[in-house]
Amino acid sequence: MNKNVSNSADPFALRNNFNLLLSPLPGQMRPVDGLRAISILLVLAIHCVWILAVFDEGAARFFYQAPFWLNWVFNGELGVDVFFVISGFLISSILMSEHQSSGSIRFGHFYKRRFMRLMPAYLLAMGFGLLLLPNKEYIWSNLLYINNLLPASTHFMPWTWSLAIEEQFYFLFPLLLLWVLRRRSVRFLAVAMMVAVVASLLIRYLVFKHHQLPLPICWYENACEGFFDVIDHIYVKPWTRFGSFLPGIFVAYFHVYHPEALRNCFRRNGRLIAWLSFFSLLVVVLVLSIPVNNQLVSFPSSLSTFYYMSFRHLFTMAIGFLLISSLYCEYGFCGWLARGLSARWLYPIGQLAYSTYLFHPFVIGALYGALFQLAAELPTLQKIAIATVAGVPLSLLIATAVYLFVERPFMNMRGGRRRGVPVMPVSS
Repeated sequence: MNKNVSNSADPFALRNNFNLLLSPLPGQMRPVDGLRAISILLVLAIHCVWILAVFDEGAARFFYQAPFWLNWVFNGELGVDVFFVISGFLISSILMSEHQSSGSIRFGHFYKRRFMRLMPAYLLAMGFGLLLLPNKEYIWSNLLYINNLLPASTHFMPWTWSLAIEEQFYFLFPLLLLWVLRRRSVRFLAVAMMVAVVASLLIRYLVFKHHQLPLPICWYENACEGFFDVIDHIYVKPWTRFGSFLPGIFVAYFHVYHPEALRNCFRRNGRLIAWLSFFSLLVVVLVLSIPVNNQLVSFPSSLSTFYYMSFRHLFTMAIGFLLISSLYCEYGFCGWLARGLSARWLYPIGQLAYSTYLFHPFVIGALYGALFQLAAELPTLQKIAIATVAGVPLSLLIATAVYLFVERPFMNMRGGRRRGVPVMPVSS
């Protein structure tokens, strides 16, 4: 056990919980925590910009004139897809490891752990929402994790659509996984994965064609046409987003059932793996650089089709490969990648990702509200700078309090694990 973590039996022991926030446990997959940290930083980046448009309809025109090198900010919503890849990997690894050791999956135990991991902080965030947000009529849909199935105009906490997709994944995936694993056929597993990938691509294509979704994407409700069309039809629905979980599931299969084969493959093909890792990182950078938010840019119809159909798949496949290479490759570019994702400063940010995701819109929204009350004449860029410089640290600070006093204590009370199931990261 990590010498910095106490053996206190009190789940609310502040010192113990603080040590867990700062000190990785033995066997912790540090690159996963690094990816989680990067994903929440991407989300913070886009929301520090996007939330401004809630207070200033003219701000969207400023966004359209942003330089090319800032496109990664406006594509920060892809941080959610990184979350989905990580969830696919961690949840699949836990379930596959349990099935490998016992031949079964304890569904009650799994759902109990998910409930205690996610619901306490979520209920606290909904309490804040009841005090601060105007649209309270559909709060029941958040409690049932079906808010993403309702029209976007009714959403109580609009950013929690991704949590609904996560819960829908947690509910359905273990059942499907057990059905596949009981077939005890590698061929059947491969066919099932291929069918899932093709189905994801086909569904996104059919939705795009049926609704004639535009590119560039209208991300600002009052600044262009098609905002609710994009949100309602393709952005928040589980049948158009499940493809982002697939790379994580695929990686988890080899991580659980064939770890030695992976190590040998990566050891024998170090140069090829390094180039593939570099290419994957290049794909991530290129996707983040596409100016899909800029209403002044015109896109050919063929690129629009390709973008809506497959860009998230390319992005998440690249993230999946970077994940597995950072876990199994120790030298060259892969080793550099693993060390970068394992940086000590990223670890606590990764642990705070869930609470930060829940509470940061309240913080950034409050800051913009204060700015427009006290200093409305400030230029747009200065407003964004203030909201970012103050909002990101404050969001992390509030998330730290939630982690120490709510999130971590309930995680401590989830109970032990079944014999033979490996320890996973504390945020799983």
